[in-house]
Amino acid sequence: MEKIKWGIIGPGSIANNFADGLKGSYSGQLVSIASKNDDRRKSFGDKYDIHPDFRFENYDDIINSEHIDAIYISTPHTLHAEWTIKAAGKGKHVLCEKPGAVNLIEGKKIIEAVKEAGVFYMEGFMYRCHPQIPKLLEVIKNKTIGNITSIEASFGFDMGKTIPDHRLFNKNLAGGGILDVGLYPISFSRLIAGVATGEKFLEPNFINAEARIGETGVDEVAHANLEFKNGIKAKVSTAIMESMKNNAVISGSDGKIELPDPWMPGREGGPYHAKIIITKNGNEEIIDVKGPEHLFFFEGELASQCIAKEKTQPPHPAMTWEDTLGNLQALDTWREKVNYKLPQDEI
Repeated sequence: MEKIKWGIIGPGSIANNFADGLKGSYSGQLVSIASKNDDRRKSFGDKYDIHPDFRFENYDDIINSEHIDAIYISTPHTLHAEWTIKAAGKGKHVLCEKPGAVNLIEGKKIIEAVKEAGVFYMEGFMYRCHPQIPKLLEVIKNKTIGNITSIEASFGFDMGKTIPDHRLFNKNLAGGGILDVGLYPISFSRLIAGVATGEKFLEPNFINAEARIGETGVDEVAHANLEFKNGIKAKVSTAIMESMKNNAVISGSDGKIELPDPWMPGREGGPYHAKIIITKNGNEEIIDVKGPEHLFFFEGELASQCIAKEKTQPPHPAMTWEDTLGNLQALDTWREKVNYKLPQDEI
């Protein structure tokens, strides 16, 4: 089988991770980069042996290239919707780094565009493609800890100080914790609450939410308490100015499950080693999920295989279109509850 040829828009750190993952892919290969920054374009191109003819200095050139099948978008958040829609309009398949859009309004426009173009589209939640998640879902479906009652998940880090020109502190670039890393515990809670009662995911009701809005106008620390229609409760936390546990704990009627590394289950990208810790009747069982692959191999391989098989969206538990829209709706609600509005919300 001929490999799917990938181009990357925006060679930041996450793009390096994706490129490293593609190196091991059986179904995809990296052939192109687009960056407006000459130095970054050159260093990225050199690092990944990209032919000089496929190092583009503007984004239009990469989506217009007939030699490229699919585009991985890892620009700042506010450019995700625009370039997903443009790439799809040129017949390119798209894997867009999370968040796929900054709000539900943009998200709906994306899904309309990719549906009309008939291309593959997936929001890049790498952790949803990783072997740890199907293993966890199997444990939950088997009712190993009985009926699920609550979920607690966090993803937060401490930038140390406010850096006004950094994207994370820039409201015009949709900065803040909720849209950068808070979307992980939200997507996880929706997934677990759904699977616990035989659905692929569920949408939450927000009981309450709070946030510390910093001097630049973005959420620096945020928490929310959620409840799902099946009675499962969830507490989600995120931050860009506070270190958090960055774990997930699922409690059930007969015990609990902890994932110490749900979001990045492997250091330096891989090889990966994830642990699923089950505590029941005072006993602890550890399920090791490990392998030689790079963390981003699974996302790159899944997207490439779907494209090769002419599928337009990935299988569950990767982010389907409906799942992406539900997650964006929840993020909109969280931001609304803590009064963090973006210019895009007014459109």
